Amino acid sequence: MPPLTVYYSPAYAVEGSAETVTKSKLVAEMIEAGRAGEVWLEAPKLATRKELELIHTPEHVRSTFEDKGSFLEVGAWSQPLLESILASTGGMRDAVKEALRNGRSGSLSSGLHHARRNAGNGFCQFNGLALAALEALKKVRTVGILDLDAHAGGGTFDILGDHQQVYLADVTVNSFDSWEPTDAGRHFYVEVDDPRGYLGHVEDALHSLERVDFLIYNAGMDTYEKAGGMKGITKDMIRKREKLVVHWAKARKIPHIFALAGGYKWGGLTLAQVAELHLETVKAFAA
Repeated sequence: MPPLTVYYSPAYAVEGSAETVTKSKLVAEMIEAGRAGEVWLEAPKLATRKELELIHTPEHVRSTFEDKGSFLEVGAWSQPLLESILASTGGMRDAVKEALRNGRSGSLSSGLHHARRNAGNGFCQFNGLALAALEALKKVRTVGILDLDAHAGGGTFDILGDHQQVYLADVTVNSFDSWEPTDAGRHFYVEVDDPRGYLGHVEDALHSLERVDFLIYNAGMDTYEKAGGMKGITKDMIRKREKLVVHWAKARKIPHIFALAGGYKWGGLTLAQVAELHLETVKAFAA
């Protein structure tokens, strides 16, 4: 198996903004220092307007490019912020292409799953998970999106919930952006109310994806009790979760990719500590 290729470029990171568009720089520095094993960083191609209109309305795409973005929670709208979002979104598409060649990949992308077809939401302007799914479906029959961010991926459901080739599995520890399954065969959704059952719910989510030919993993670290998540979800549980997901995909010999997703300083962590958490995903994929 070749070294893990992870997509990142300096355009991902915007100084002075929230963790969503700053932490990737620190994760990349840790990768370059060899702390995740044999991992190559590669710059992606920016997502294009034509690609974005496959998953979003032309009005939403147009308004974003005209400096009227709704991604205001991370600071003032700017050209560097737009380029960050386009790079991060493009990284998900390129990670799919790499995984189809070599089995696995990832992108140091955050701010994806809340973005709806006609608007940004939360810290998300464009839904790179949805773009990745459509890219994978050019080559495979079915795609699964496993979302283990603390918050639900309501935007992903809005865009792909009716797509018969896409399976959605969402395990949340927070009620923000919740959604209601409409297809028992393709949708799995649970709000965790007891941290002791968290890993069991993850196993159930994976079981719901048994039919898929490609896995997209939104690997949020904001489930961790000190990164914005639920008290009782420890670092050890997070490490076990990452290994569980990767083992599941490898055992089925299906291509798999990851996005960083959420992870915040809200519980008193430093940005470097948040990046350390995200490195667990990279290490699991690289092993």
